[in-house]
Amino acid sequence: MAVPSCVLSELPQEILIQIFSELDQTCKNDLASLALTCKRLHAIGQQFMISEVTVSWHLLDIFHTKLQTSLYPLMPYITSFSITIPSSWGEWHRSDILQDVLETCFNIRSLQLTLSGSSKWLQYLSPNRHVRKLKLTSSQASSTIALFDVADLHAFMAVEELQLDYFRLQCEYPIEERAVPLLNTVKDLEILNCEWDYPFNMSLFRSLKVLSVYYTIKCEAFTFSERLKNLASNPPTSVKRLILHLDLFSPVRQKTWYPSLRACNELEFVSLKGFRRPPVEFFENLPDKLTEVELYFASKNFFDNPYLVAAHDNAGVPVISKYGSKTIKLVRRYGSAYRSVGRV
Repeated sequence: MAVPSCVLSELPQEILIQIFSELDQTCKNDLASLALTCKRLHAIGQQFMISEVTVSWHLLDIFHTKLQTSLYPLMPYITSFSITIPSSWGEWHRSDILQDVLETCFNIRSLQLTLSGSSKWLQYLSPNRHVRKLKLTSSQASSTIALFDVADLHAFMAVEELQLDYFRLQCEYPIEERAVPLLNTVKDLEILNCEWDYPFNMSLFRSLKVLSVYYTIKCEAFTFSERLKNLASNPPTSVKRLILHLDLFSPVRQKTWYPSLRACNELEFVSLKGFRRPPVEFFENLPDKLTEVELYFASKNFFDNPYLVAAHDNAGVPVISKYGSKTIKLVRRYGSAYRSVGRV
């Protein structure tokens, strides 16, 4: 008996949506090719084709106008919105248009803004309960660093992922009531080249599960501060994943101190870069739930005594012995690339 043929366009809506979702969402050519197959697939493919929108401040009003006309049918499909070219004038004079865009495109879950200065203008936005991921990047010159105040984001009441790039962080004490929602909702915090002064600390984020801290040579000076050392010595006890990467591969610049993780009872994964070889005591004092430790290094001397060598991998590189149920993943740097060379 002949097997009946199946026409793609006759498949149920749920299966067609699943087919689109299985494609590489970063490859718009593949998405376009499938969407142009027929009218039905084109209608479904629109939500995948224009889910990400990037505009500049001087074109924001044009985009806003088109949302009311030609772009109106596509409005529900926009899930990510970005303004990557900073403009002090736009931030203070067109923030009302941005506010209307966020309200009109009610499915926006990810918002990315490149700021010309501080975060102060954001405090005048109306409450938003849709954005889940927020990324703020400062374009300030290297001679100055823009100010970020947690209370300025009081309008974003449902943000779970917060990324901050090149800011001086602060939170007024006593904590302002308007800052409380953000401090309670953020679960994933990523900071790049950020500084802060006491009494600010990462433990203010009460629901934090993932903390990622990165520093490049641009802000190397702050890596010598007691504030960063204090963060490493007292990370938020609620975190499950901790990443502390200092782009300091010169032996002279690498840190001789090591994070203290014993109090982080929920910690399951930690990744360290920019530190000298930790002593055996570092591994012995890791919390019980921690099962994977990722260490970046630049020289095979990283493996020299006092580490206990359990075996050698296929390349002949010695591998640190296993401490209890913990996996020690060793990643060696080759130029600008990294590759795993040993894992227990």
